[in-house]
Amino acid sequence: MSEKNEQRLEELEEVLQRTLNKVQKLESQKIELPEIKIPDYIPQFNELKEGIARHNLSYTAMQIQTQILELKKSITSLPKKIPIQHYYHFTDRSKGSIIAAMILLITCAFSVGTTITLWKENRKIRENSIKFRMIRQGFPKAARWADTAYYKYPVATERLIDSLDKN
Repeated sequence: MSEKNEQRLEELEEVLQRTLNKVQKLESQKIELPEIKIPDYIPQFNELKEGIARHNLSYTAMQIQTQILELKKSITSLPKKIPIQHYYHFTDRSKGSIIAAMILLITCAFSVGTTITLWKENRKIRENSIKFRMIRQGFPKAARWADTAYYKYPVATERLIDSLDKN
């Protein structure tokens, strides 16, 4: 066992010697740090000193108190509600809006009038369709004659019917 211990001791001494060599080597190396440049702020500080010197910051407590009282008086003198009047009027710039509104109104009126006229016309056409279908169901020969006469001579048939309607 002693041989083993001696052998271990020798190994430990070798490791220790290597470690010491490495430490010495690291100690002998020169550490180079990067150069740090600190900017010169002296001109800016002088400018700040001059700015502070220009302002008189040595107010007395009495002066501050009077300023606070004056501020309170001006606040209390303000009305609770400030009356505001609105003036509505037309200017030269609103001319385009007025013209556009008038065009929209006229277009709307025209559309409503056209819709009512077409609604009445559709009602008449529906009534005539019902009447013609009734005649076709009750008198098929007469309906066939009307269809044939209209398809052979549409213009002459229309004139004939218009002249009969006027009488």
